[in-house]
Amino acid sequence: MKVAFAMFRFCLYGMVGISSEIFFYNLVRIARDVPVLGALFQFQWRVDDRLALNAIWDAPAITAYGQCSLWMFLIYGVACFFFVEPVYRWMLYQHASLRAVVYGVGILLFEGFSGVMLERFTGYRIWYYADAGAIFWEMTSLYILPIWMVTGLIAEFIYRELMDPDLMAALESPLPATPEETEASFQLMR
Repeated sequence: MKVAFAMFRFCLYGMVGISSEIFFYNLVRIARDVPVLGALFQFQWRVDDRLALNAIWDAPAITAYGQCSLWMFLIYGVACFFFVEPVYRWMLYQHASLRAVVYGVGILLFEGFSGVMLERFTGYRIWYYADAGAIFWEMTSLYILPIWMVTGLIAEFIYRELMDPDLMAALESPLPATPEETEASFQLMR
């Protein structure tokens, strides 16, 4: 059961990450036109020019168009499962702002490392940054650090909710075998 729950969390992180990235393209396009918010989105997030996918930044916001490589499922799953979860358990009693900084720096480093590894494996730069804050062979940017800090706190929130004792008990309890047991379970929930 623990292995199945761990796989579920990994897959959930991957799916939330992919969904968030698709949403994020739209958020960035819109926020860059808002004076105060534009300062948070100074990074120039790009995709290997050979893939001809960078025109997304010119798509009208009304189209609500985003994109994401399926490799990101693995990247987000690994980052949350093997980094955010252990850091949260280790820093449980530290202030959220300190945890956010640790998440941000850790995810920034992981983004750089995984970007280099993916480029070596696929031969393509699945992402890179073309801005003044770009570091680690342009695979990450100091300008995106605040975004990664917030991302870490969101992943932490998901993890905390998933580890709720009531949810854990519900997940570990056997499913009702008969319609009567199912109805009795629903009555208990009301």
